[in-house]
Amino acid sequence: MPTLWIFDIEPHEQRYTSEWQTYLPKQIEGFRQANSRKRWNVQTISTIQTGGKLSQGAFLNFAETNVYKSFQVSAFAKDVELKNVKPGDRLLFTDAWHPGVVQCRYMSDLLNLDLTIDVMWHAGSYDKHDILSQKTKNKRWSFAFEQAIYEAADRNYFATQYHRDLFLLGLKIGPSKKCRIVGWPMEYLPNLLKDRYKTPNKNTIIFPHRISPEKQPDIFRNLQAVLGSHDLVLAQSKPLDKSDYHDLLGDSIASFSASHQETLGIGTYEAMLCGAIPIVPARLAYKEIYQDICYPSIWTKDRNKAMQFAPAIAAHINNMQVAYTPLQIHNMARVIGGQYFNGGKLYAQLFR
Repeated sequence: MPTLWIFDIEPHEQRYTSEWQTYLPKQIEGFRQANSRKRWNVQTISTIQTGGKLSQGAFLNFAETNVYKSFQVSAFAKDVELKNVKPGDRLLFTDAWHPGVVQCRYMSDLLNLDLTIDVMWHAGSYDKHDILSQKTKNKRWSFAFEQAIYEAADRNYFATQYHRDLFLLGLKIGPSKKCRIVGWPMEYLPNLLKDRYKTPNKNTIIFPHRISPEKQPDIFRNLQAVLGSHDLVLAQSKPLDKSDYHDLLGDSIASFSASHQETLGIGTYEAMLCGAIPIVPARLAYKEIYQDICYPSIWTKDRNKAMQFAPAIAAHINNMQVAYTPLQIHNMARVIGGQYFNGGKLYAQLFR
C-alpha cells in the first residue's frame, strides 16, 4: 500500500497553519476514503513544537521555520534509510519554499526510489512585493532556488490563476504542464465560523492582514477621519487568540484591503463567512475572485492616492452596506469558497 507523506507547515495560531495541522490530514483522508479506488496510507511529518512568535510583519518565524523543516527532512530521510518509504509513494509539501523538496528529489534520483513530489506555492521572491523579494539583496540565489523547486517537483499547485501567472512571469518560465490551479484546502472554515454572520449591531471595519508595508496599513489608519462612525481595527495590533479573532470578524461590517501583495486572500474570505463586506481593490487575486464588487485599484495605489480618494472609499463602503446584508455576504462566501477555498481539486490530483 503506497503512502502519501505530508510535509506540513509549522503551526502558528495567528495563521491558518495551526488549523491545517488539525484539518488537512482529515480532509485528505476523507476524500481518499470517498473517492480513491486504491488504498493509501496518509502520513504527516510534523516535528518540533513551535514557539508561536512570528518574525515582524511575516507569515512565520524566519529562524524557527528552518529548524522545523530541517527536522522534517531528517525524519523522512531516516524513514528512507529504514525502507519505510517505498517506490510509488507520494510527497506533498504544503509550502513549496522548503529545502526538503530538493533533498527528497536527491534521494529519489540517487537511490532509484520512484517518488512523486507535489508542492503548494504561497509566495516567493518572484513577487516584487513579497517580503522575501524586498529583503533579498541578491535575487540570483532566490530565483535559482525557486526554479530548482519548480523543476524538482512533479506538480506545482496554485490557488489562483493570478498567482500561477505571477510565478511563471517572475521566474521567466513559459507555459507549463507542471502547474495546476486547484484552490486551497480550507473547506473546514464554513463550519468553524458557523453562524458568526448573525451577530447583531456590527460596527467594526477590520484590517485582517499582516502589518507590513505591502499591505499598506497606514492607508487603513488614515480612513478613520472619513469613517468616524465606525470602529477601525487592525487585527494584528491586538493580542487575540484564534477564538477572539473569529469573534472580532463576527462584529465586523466590512473587511478592508489596500494590498499590493495577495495571491488568494484568506483573511477576506474568513471575514465574508462572518458577514463582513469585502472592500478590496481591483488588482491581484482580488480582481479574479471578486470581479465587479472591487473598488478601482487607483484609489489605493499609494498613500497619496488614498488621501485623494478617501471620500470615494468611504462612499463605496457605505454603498456596499446598503447593497448587501451579512447573510448575502455569507452566502456569497460559500459560493466563492466552493471554487477557491476547497481542496477537492488538490486531493483529486494527489490520488489520481
